[in-house]
Amino acid sequence: MFIILDSRAADRRLVLAGERPGILLTGRLALIALAALLATAVSLAVTATVASIGQWGGYIAASVILALTYAMIGVILAPLFGRVAGVLIAFLVPFLDLGIAQDPMLRPAPPAWAHFLPGYGGFRVLTNAVLTPSFSQTGPLLIALAWLTGATAAAALLFRHNMQTTRNASPHDSRRGVATLRERKAT
Repeated sequence: MFIILDSRAADRRLVLAGERPGILLTGRLALIALAALLATAVSLAVTATVASIGQWGGYIAASVILALTYAMIGVILAPLFGRVAGVLIAFLVPFLDLGIAQDPMLRPAPPAWAHFLPGYGGFRVLTNAVLTPSFSQTGPLLIALAWLTGATAAAALLFRHNMQTTRNASPHDSRRGVATLRERKAT
């Protein structure tokens, strides 16, 4: 969320200078993915010291999918809500999803409405990886990948929209800038 908010002005200037929005989007998404992977690596390192996991591969994959999914949701929330409201929502949504709706300690199975939340598929894969020695969650894995793909596509569309708005505004702004320069030279 902060990566997108802090780089928005610079990205707009780069688009006005002629940089293609797709290149900027790729760079921003790579930076966000790197941050999510770093946070996941720290989480996995701590988990390795205190937990006995049945399938480390599945656990790592589910952790990465959940981190990337919520990172993309943060990218979507940032321009829509800004810093303060965005942070509150970015903490609230995963807490309600993963901490309340999906938590197996609160109920044996998530309620029916929780199946539509972003964390459902990834959390099912994660839980399966912790408790069993073999993978049996193909459906939830596909749901998790669909959420990740959808959130990434929505983040990309929102980013491109914000950059297109900037690019569309640029001819007016640049003409006014040129006119102002001419006026200054004339005086």
